[in-house]
Amino acid sequence: MTMALFVAFLASAATAPAQQLAYARTGTESAQSLAERSLECLHRGEDAVNKEERAAAYREGLALAKRAVEADDTNADAHFACFANGGRLMLVEGASANPFNLLTVNRELDRVLALNPNHVDGLAARGGMYRQLPWMLGGSLEKAAEYLGRAVALDPDALGSRIELAETYRDMGHPERGVPLLQQAMQVAERKGKQRQLDEARQLLSQLQAVPK
Repeated sequence: MTMALFVAFLASAATAPAQQLAYARTGTESAQSLAERSLECLHRGEDAVNKEERAAAYREGLALAKRAVEADDTNADAHFACFANGGRLMLVEGASANPFNLLTVNRELDRVLALNPNHVDGLAARGGMYRQLPWMLGGSLEKAAEYLGRAVALDPDALGSRIELAETYRDMGHPERGVPLLQQAMQVAERKGKQRQLDEARQLLSQLQAVPK
């Protein structure tokens, strides 16, 4: 995986007292519990309305993820939480231009898929990375479709992966293959109350259905 490929995907200090208290509270938690809390921070950061809130959530999530890895280095969710929180924190803080930072975080995704080749979030992340770059920089629509397709097959509730796979098929010249994916994504989004993804799927479906056959 090239450094440029990882940069395209991301296009995802001292400990604060409140975080120190959180760490003390998690001292006896399992690696899986810490990883789950870290991913909750990730989702909170994605929903945050300003840069400061996003950075705080990702920073807390990364700290919890590192504790999870220390507790159990074979926990794939813990490594994914390190990858996702760390990558997004680098974006927020403008540190993604540092090659060492990129390589360090990208190794976490490699570790995720080495530990669990069927890790849904890891597959989706790798597929997204392949899709977002042109081929001369390491991108590959075929590999993107492979990884995203595996993620969709493993997760009946996958939203982002279905939408991105539909986009991949469109870019490959097969927009009709994306229609059922978007219809399924809309059903999941409605059931889960995910309005942003619902609107995104509807818009893309309208575009694909307008493409001449």
